Amino acid sequence: MTTDLKLSIARTTVRVSYCLLLLVLAGNLWLQDQPLVIYCIVLMPLLMFIPGLLADNIRTLIWMGFVLLLYFAAAVYGMAKPEPLFLDLAELVLTVVLFCAAMLYARIRQVNSIE
Repeated sequence: MTTDLKLSIARTTVRVSYCLLLLVLAGNLWLQDQPLVIYCIVLMPLLMFIPGLLADNIRTLIWMGFVLLLYFAAAVYGMAKPEPLFLDLAELVLTVVLFCAAMLYARIRQVNSIE
């Protein structure tokens, strides 16, 4: 597998899982009838990364990894409820997939010095 193919797969995985995570978070909040302020508090940290993702910036991916750890902790807490929703499981899976794909993509780019 060539480096370009690995980068392409990782980039696509990052973008798709990022969009799906935003949708799942919004859907989960909607099912819980949360006010608009909570939407802003939950989604704003992830929405701040959109310009860096569109610009394909490595530092954005690295910082997003730190922020995703908070979302991971919240997802694990959501799964610890007596009756977790399907969206709680989806949030946990998407957080892990996005974190792994972002770190893999950043690492491949760093090792191959592709700017």
